[in-house]
Order: sequence, then structure tokens, then C-alpha cells
Amino acid sequence: MIKVFNIKLDSYSFTGMAVIVGYLLTNEFDVLEQAALGAWFNVVGDILASNSSFSAILEEQSDNFDLEGQKDDTEIDLETIDKAIDKLKESIEKIKKEKKFNNDD
Repeated sequence: MIKVFNIKLDSYSFTGMAVIVGYLLTNEFDVLEQAALGAWFNVVGDILASNSSFSAILEEQSDNFDLEGQKDDTEIDLETIDKAIDKLKESIEKIKKEKKFNNDD
């Protein structure tokens, strides 16, 4: 159940509301305005999704530490950022290798 404005909604009703609002907005705006509004909603959605997933990761990591070895939130944040940077570096190296391989052909 999702709680919106102190009203409990099941996932079908929550999604249905989005469909209804989307269809209502298509009648009110021209194509370019719809595209701009859709892009804006995508940005808002991406920010919410990123924030919630990052918060979930931090919460999961903090739950994994026992009482003796607890780390503060700053340490957990730094470790998570370090891991993300390492993954980005790996991705960049992979792209560089693929690009070099394609240029050698």
C-alpha cells in the first residue's frame, strides 16, 4: 500500500491515477508543451528514484553492521561513493578498451 496525502492506495490505483492525469494533460497542452512537461516529470522521477535507492542502500548498509563495529553515516556515505567511483572507473576503462578495439579494425 502506498500512502499519498494520508490516503492508502494499492499499486493499481496509484498507477491508474498517473494514467488518468497523463491523459487529462494531453488535452490541455500542444505537442511541444507535452514533451517539455513529460521531460520535466522524468527529471523529477529520476531524482526521486535516485534519492530513494541511495537511501535504501545506506539503510541496508547501516543495518549490516553489528553494534561493536558500527560506523557513522559519513563513513558509510564515503564507502558507498568510493564503490560508485570504482564502478565508474571500470566502466570508463571498458569503454576505452572497446573504442580502442574498434579503432584498430
